[in-house]
Amino acid sequence: MGDIHHIRFRAIAQATEDLDRVKDALSLFIFDNKIETVTTEGHYGNPITILQAQLKGRDCDRFIDLIKSKLSVAELEKLKNELGERIDDDCYLHIRFDKQAAYKGTVQLAATADAIAAEIKIKAYPAKREKALEVAEKVFF
Repeated sequence: MGDIHHIRFRAIAQATEDLDRVKDALSLFIFDNKIETVTTEGHYGNPITILQAQLKGRDCDRFIDLIKSKLSVAELEKLKNELGERIDDDCYLHIRFDKQAAYKGTVQLAATADAIAAEIKIKAYPAKREKALEVAEKVFF
């Protein structure tokens, strides 16, 4: 395919969550399990851990295949309908996945803030939002 430059993932583990469970959830989307962790403080001084990972090259294609094969038909349709709202002016496609579902091995769009955020950098020439939208439609649908 080669239409994706890279994909960045981000998930937050609250102090009340099991960090290994959040890593397991994120691992559903990361094929080499290279996950960086950063510990910081939340708004109220509570400790939180930010988990980050990135995919490049063939792993981006593997991620796209995973999404196309594991998302429900209804959720793929929802994603398709919202594509215009999900692509920003920097050609990033933003998708949030349900963290609890991912821990159970299920790919599902997030309905709550408890999510794994994916930023998918679309290769678009020229690098315009409209061109990125065309490429994303071709890649995902």
